[in-house]
Amino acid sequence: MNNDHLTIDLLPANDDTLWRCVARTGEHALAFAAPSLVIDGERVAMRPASLKPSVEPRTLRNGVVEHQWRGDVGHVGDGLSITITFRVAADSPVVRFRYTIESKRPRRLTNRTAGDVPTYAQFSLSAWPDVTEVRLSEFVDLVHSFAPNEVPVRQKEFDASLGIMGPILLAGDGHAHVLFAYEHGSTFPDAYLRFDLTADRTVTLNGVKGNCLNGQLLGPSDPFESVWFDVAIVAGHRDQIATQFREFVRLHQCENLETRKPYVFYNTWNFQERNFNWHKKPYLADMRQERILAEIEVAHRMGIEVFVIDTGWFAHTGDWQVNPDRFTDNLRTVKQRLDQHGMKLGLWFDSAAALDSAAYKEHRDCVTRQGDGEPKVHEIWETPASLRLCLVSRYWRRFADELIRLSREVGVTYFKWDAISQYDCDASGHNHGGPEHSVDERRDACAYQLPIYLSKIVERLTEACPGAIVDFDMTERGRCFGLSFLAVGKFFLVNNGPYFWDFNIPRANIADGNANLLFYPGRARPWFMRYPLAFDRWIPSNLFLTHYLPDDPAGSQDNCVASLVLGQNGIWGDLLAISPEGVKRIGDGVAAYKAVRDDVAAAPPVRNGTTGATPEWHEKLNPATGRGIVCAFANVPGTYVYVTEHPVAMGEPWCHDGVRVERLPDGRAKISATFVADQGAKMTVFGN
Repeated sequence: MNNDHLTIDLLPANDDTLWRCVARTGEHALAFAAPSLVIDGERVAMRPASLKPSVEPRTLRNGVVEHQWRGDVGHVGDGLSITITFRVAADSPVVRFRYTIESKRPRRLTNRTAGDVPTYAQFSLSAWPDVTEVRLSEFVDLVHSFAPNEVPVRQKEFDASLGIMGPILLAGDGHAHVLFAYEHGSTFPDAYLRFDLTADRTVTLNGVKGNCLNGQLLGPSDPFESVWFDVAIVAGHRDQIATQFREFVRLHQCENLETRKPYVFYNTWNFQERNFNWHKKPYLADMRQERILAEIEVAHRMGIEVFVIDTGWFAHTGDWQVNPDRFTDNLRTVKQRLDQHGMKLGLWFDSAAALDSAAYKEHRDCVTRQGDGEPKVHEIWETPASLRLCLVSRYWRRFADELIRLSREVGVTYFKWDAISQYDCDASGHNHGGPEHSVDERRDACAYQLPIYLSKIVERLTEACPGAIVDFDMTERGRCFGLSFLAVGKFFLVNNGPYFWDFNIPRANIADGNANLLFYPGRARPWFMRYPLAFDRWIPSNLFLTHYLPDDPAGSQDNCVASLVLGQNGIWGDLLAISPEGVKRIGDGVAAYKAVRDDVAAAPPVRNGTTGATPEWHEKLNPATGRGIVCAFANVPGTYVYVTEHPVAMGEPWCHDGVRVERLPDGRAKISATFVADQGAKMTVFGN
C-alpha cells in the first residue's frame, strides 16, 4: 500500500515489528510492534505468521481507500486472528488505522490488575530528538472552553517514565516530523489511553481504564475493536505536519463531507435566554411558529444557511414529536419557508426521555444511574418531567432511529446534541458492565465507550440520511472532547463563555440572576470566543461552531462578523430587534465571506498579536489561490499595518471603511487599518 507520500510495509513474521510506515524517500520510517491483550489470564501479542487481504479494497464516500489485512495468531486451530484496517488517501501523508481481534471459540478478556490493559502500539523515537505532546482537551476556565496546548517532551520526561495523554504525539529530527494520534475523547487529564515513555525513548500506547471489562467475551460475534489511530511522516518543520494533519481532518478523516462545509448558522437559544433573564418570561414563551417565521426572514437577509430551533420545539423528550401547540403543522410551514430561501432546518436534542413518552416506557432499563441513588427526575427546559437514558445501552438504536424519522418526516438535516456528559451512568445491565463489575468499572467502561457509541449513532443516521450534520455540545468540562467524534461530525464549542462565578463573583452579587458574563454586544465577548481559534492550527475552525451576537451598534456588528468569518460561523441573538441597517451590514459582511469561505476553510491560520490585545491580526489566505480573509482587531484608536504572509489574489479587495490595501511587488499585501472610537474590527476579503 502506498501513495505519493508514504509506503506501508507489512512485516508479520518479524518478532519486533508488525508493520511500518515509510516516507516515499525512504529516509524516515516509524515501525510498530504488534498490539497485545490479556486473554484468559495470559498476555497475547497479536503477531500473525502472515497477513493477507481479507476483502477487496473499497473507496469511501470521501475518496479514501480502505484496505483490510487479516492473519491468524498463535497455533493453527486456535481460532484467534487480527485484522488491520488501513484508510489511505492518495494525496495525504496521514494514514488512519485500527485493529480488530476475533476468536472462533469463546474466550474472556482479563482485566483484574493495572497491568491487564490493552497495549495498542509501541514504537521508538530514538531517532527523533524533538518531541511534543499536543493536548486537545484542556478545559481553560479563563475562557470556559476547551483549547489546545503544545507541550515539549524532553529527555527528562522519558527518563522519569512519564505517561502523557496527547492525543497527538509529534517528533522531529530537523529534517522531517512524525505524528501519532489516537481518536477518542475525554477532558484532560482524565486519560483513557496514554503514551507511556521509557528512558530509551520507547513509546507504548496503553489503555488506562474502561477499554475492556474483566471477563468481557471475545468470541465469534464479540470481537475486540480498537479505536482509530493516525500516523504520518512529513518532510519539513512542525508547521508543515500541522497543516497536513489539519487537511486530513478536513477532507480525509470523515466520510460525511457535508460536516466539513463552512455553513453559516443561526440558533434561537440566545433570544430564549434573553427572554428569561431580561424580560422575565419563560424560556419557551415565544417559541412559536409566528416568531420563527419572522426570524427566518431576517436570518435570510443576513446570509444564514442553517436555521436551528433550540429547545422547546418538541412536546416530549425521547419521542421528539413536534409540539402541536407551538407549531400547528408539524413544522411544515417553517420547512417550506426555509426551502424558499435555500436554508436548512436544525433542531436541538439531548439524551432525556419524558416519563410519559413511549421511549421511556419501552426503555426503563436504560435509565442512567449513579451509585445507589435514585435517578433524578427533572424538567428539560420547561418541558415535561424526564429522565436521562444511557446512550451506551440498547437505547442508542432508538435514539438514532428517532433522528432518522425526523429527518424523513420533518426534513431536519442538522442535529444539535446537548447535555451529554461523560460520567452520567454506572448502571448494571447496559452495554458497559454487569453486577459482577464494580461501580467504578461500569462508570469507566461507560465513559470510555460513550464517544464510540455517539459515533455509532451518527453512522446509523448518516447511512439512512446522507448529508445529515450532527454538532456535539462541548460547552462544559466533563465532555468527551477529542478526535473521535470529529470522524463523524463536528463540535458546538462555546456557549456564552465564562459565568460570573468563574471569576469568583458570588452568585448573590449577580443582580438580575443572569450568570452569563458575556451576554452583551461589544468587543469583550469576541475576545473570549476567538481564543479557541488556536485549534485552527490542527483542526479547521469551522468544526468548532461558536455563536456571535448580531446586535447594534455597527462597531459591535463589525467585530462579531470579522470574528465569525475566521471559521466559527455562528450567530444568535434577538434578530427581530436588529435595525434594518444592522441586518444589511451583517448581510454584506457575510456575503463577502461566503464568496471565499472554501478558501478560508482550506487556509492554515496565521496570527499576529495576542487575542484581545491591540492590534490582533488574523490571516486566512489559501496559499494555493491567494483568496481569503485578513481581519484586524484593536481596542485603541490608531492606524495599524500588516504585511500578509501569503500572496493575495488579483482584483479589488472588499474592505471595511478605514482599510487601505497596497499590493507589494512579491504579490503580498500591505494592509493599513485605521480605527476610530467605537470601532473594534476591520475585515479585508481577497478574491471575492
